[in-house]
Amino acid sequence: MRSSLDDQRPRAHARPMSLIAQPVIIGLAALGLGLPAFGSPGFQESTPLPPAEPSRIRDVEAEPPPPATTVFRVTLTPEVADEARLVLESDRKAQARLLVLLCERAGRMRREDPLSAPFFQRPQPILSIPIAANELVEGRVFRLGSGQPGTTMVPDRLDRLKGPFLARAVLDLGLERSHDTAGNPISPSEEIVFQAGSAQTFDLTINSLIPEDPLPQRKNLEWVDLESPILSEALDRPVSHRAGVAFPPAYFDIDADRRFWPVIYVIPGFGGDHRGASRFARMLDDPSMRAVLPQAIWIVLDPEDRLGHHGFVDSDNFGPRSTALVEEFIPWLERRFRLVSSPKARFLTGHSSGGWSSLWLQLNHPEFFGGCFSSAPDPVDFTAFGTVDLTSDQTLFTDADGLLQPSYRAPLTEAQDHVMMTIEEEIAMERALAPDFTSGEQWGAWNAMFSGRDSSNGLPLAAFDLENGVIDRTVIDRDWSRYDIARLVREDPDLHGPVLRDRVRLICGDADSYYLNRAVERLSEISAAARAGLENPDGPGYVELVPGATHGSVVPIAIRRFYPELRRLTEEAPAS
Repeated sequence: MRSSLDDQRPRAHARPMSLIAQPVIIGLAALGLGLPAFGSPGFQESTPLPPAEPSRIRDVEAEPPPPATTVFRVTLTPEVADEARLVLESDRKAQARLLVLLCERAGRMRREDPLSAPFFQRPQPILSIPIAANELVEGRVFRLGSGQPGTTMVPDRLDRLKGPFLARAVLDLGLERSHDTAGNPISPSEEIVFQAGSAQTFDLTINSLIPEDPLPQRKNLEWVDLESPILSEALDRPVSHRAGVAFPPAYFDIDADRRFWPVIYVIPGFGGDHRGASRFARMLDDPSMRAVLPQAIWIVLDPEDRLGHHGFVDSDNFGPRSTALVEEFIPWLERRFRLVSSPKARFLTGHSSGGWSSLWLQLNHPEFFGGCFSSAPDPVDFTAFGTVDLTSDQTLFTDADGLLQPSYRAPLTEAQDHVMMTIEEEIAMERALAPDFTSGEQWGAWNAMFSGRDSSNGLPLAAFDLENGVIDRTVIDRDWSRYDIARLVREDPDLHGPVLRDRVRLICGDADSYYLNRAVERLSEISAAARAGLENPDGPGYVELVPGATHGSVVPIAIRRFYPELRRLTEEAPAS
């Protein structure tokens, strides 16, 4: 899930379904992006949620065009087209797509840049087509819209949209996870106005590249980009370990009591990366923070890959990330930066997707890391994967009663939520970005983490259908189940019980915005049962829910709870 302890970007989680009172608010319905209230202005109230319909996100060429078609014509300046073509020719594994991103110029969205799509708080239109290097020639005009070959889009019709929108075109070269990556060609934002029921044509010109965002430079901050032989061989392409290393002031003091230092490894949440280390460097350099922030070396790891957050798992699509971290990267860091080479001096922390990753690493390398401090982790029990039971449900989109499954919520009262986005809407946007599971967004990243690889095309096997949400039971049972943390604990409590007892601290709000509390509640019960079976069940570990806390509001609670113990543990770490 999105957001890390140092980068709070909204992503979704929520309360038990029994607490989702009516009315609910459905974002895509308001824009006519795939729900029965197609084309109505403003948020739509639904009591109850409308019954499921077949997904309205599909390749438009499969259906006859609507009565009034709206088309975007996109061109690239010769210089930009030449540069993009050279990049694609030099990396044959890159899969490029041309995107048109829209954002309404009203209400809460009026100040948003379309480049920040997808929007969870109020989903917006997206169109895309695949692009090959040999198509990037001078004078080529690319057409996207209803009835245009190759277009994948949400909604499947634009002629019912009304009013002013901002539009941007971006050529996602597929070299990094996100379309807003530096080096991707992009157009300026253009204001367009939709006339409902009218056939319209809009022109966009891609004339520049997204600029590089220079890495901050500080005396107590160092950036690492280290080639990984293990990962490069496994993935048959150059792969690097990246990290930001933030140092406490005493690290540079030759008279300091300590010469070798304990480490806190930070794993960012979805959308975050190693650049978050700059914040820890600033805090370590702030005298007012020294009584609060553990005086250790903070190393922020980069969890990003082309296909999304890799979670530091050993997987068919991301390669042996966990193995490469503990056998290759961390030993190098310890030699390079005077780090204590002992589990008593290695700690993990993370929030959201980073919270899941820190827990996964601790459980799989219990003798390597001395403890994990995890908040609001991605689903730790696949029977409660957000609002879906992956082990028994037939589809991601609706429950057994045909009601749409929510993905992201905001609390109204103690007993009432706004459902800001459904799973169907979320996956519709991912499919519009890339219909082959290569969007790099949340569900695509999970699919790459947990699924096997399709030998016919080298892409992750699809665990569900992007159009209708139908779950592939074979892929879930054979591939995804390997990463179901609750199942692993339940099946081997003697192995994992002591780790949960001694080395895992985990909290989550019981009103989590992405419904992650459901899985945490089940893991808490399974953890308690595993510990009860041990000869000595008592220990400092815990798996707990925080009453009333959401995905974002649990972060300061986690800091207040985790940092004092991390401070004590790092002070007690061996000197060498």
